[in-house]
Amino acid sequence: MERSLVGRNLAALRERQMWTQVRLAEEAGVSPTTVSGIESGRISRPHFGTLRKLAGALGVEPRELVSVPGAMEGVAPSDLSLEWAMSSGEAEFERGLEGASIDGLSSLFRELGEEQGRLRRLYGEARGSGQRRLIKNMIRHVAANSGSVEASITAHEDEPPEHSPERPSPRDDHPDTQEPSA
Repeated sequence: MERSLVGRNLAALRERQMWTQVRLAEEAGVSPTTVSGIESGRISRPHFGTLRKLAGALGVEPRELVSVPGAMEGVAPSDLSLEWAMSSGEAEFERGLEGASIDGLSSLFRELGEEQGRLRRLYGEARGSGQRRLIKNMIRHVAANSGSVEASITAHEDEPPEHSPERPSPRDDHPDTQEPSA
């Protein structure tokens, strides 16, 4: 079952707080089954009252749970924010990288590196195996995203610019359309 936008946003916001599903449920006054159901997609259309409780516990507005990350600030997901990188699915993430500029990729790579450092510090301060497991999962997720961004940067650097002597013109691809040599 694929997670809904609400489920992805809820999980991303909860993980940024370094909370387990049980901790969020306790803070919001809902059952852990509800939190798990929303995040996994089993509950695809949660009640607004439930969203309001969850958002309040996380310190965000309910609309942040139901909107595309970055949309509240007028930023498109293609602008490659850390929030977008952490809450998007793998396919959406890779599509976003494909059309990104080298500057956008470099900026996201820096943000991911900073986030990885922050998570490593938190791991050292973590209490309990549940919190350490959650932080380790996030570190793996950030590292995987960082590796994808780094590969995209490398691919950008390997591409010769348009109309450069290194890049063949469309005519070079078809020998029968080349001009005769002198």
